[in-house]
Amino acid sequence: MKKFAKFISCIALVSLSGSAFARPNTGSALDAVLANTDAQLASAMTGAMEPSLDIARPEPVTVCAAAAHNIRLQDITDKHTSQGEVVASFPAIYKMIHSEENSRIIKVFRFTDRKGAERLVEVYYTGGDWMQYGLTYIVTNAGPDKDQVNAYFVSELSTSDREEGAVAPAVNPFDAQKLPEFIASDFLDASGNVNAAFSSVAAVTSAGK
Repeated sequence: MKKFAKFISCIALVSLSGSAFARPNTGSALDAVLANTDAQLASAMTGAMEPSLDIARPEPVTVCAAAAHNIRLQDITDKHTSQGEVVASFPAIYKMIHSEENSRIIKVFRFTDRKGAERLVEVYYTGGDWMQYGLTYIVTNAGPDKDQVNAYFVSELSTSDREEGAVAPAVNPFDAQKLPEFIASDFLDASGNVNAAFSSVAAVTSAGK
């Protein structure tokens, strides 16, 4: 009887020991912690590799290339702007252009001609309050004479209705893409001179400006 009691006691101890060391679901909890840690590490590594959206990126420079002429225009309007207005590089010539009550230079470009000389192109827009569309001139020192600045009336960038300004121009002078494309491919020739189809309406020497 005593042996049988001891045998029962041993079975009970083994059973209790098994219960103490089994700890069901411990493995599942540990797996969950490890999985969560791995996910956090992966997220941190991914974030480190991706560029931050808060990093300031330089503003792209507007450049237009005419495939046929290889003329490249760089928009430098900001560099010629003071207190919200574009300052003319050749102010004297604007006194020789017929202007309405609203007049301003809307764009300034630079480019290098075939001979390696740097040239400037100023786009001048003028119109009355009653006009829906205005008139556009291009002032530039592009050409064989480096000391001469010319102003050209550009009909393609202007309304054909000089009285009322009710007709839209063929090319919108305020279009940031079409304007430089027109200048590079139509207004200028392959050498970087003004196309012979355009006639000067005023001229000054660059020394006098």
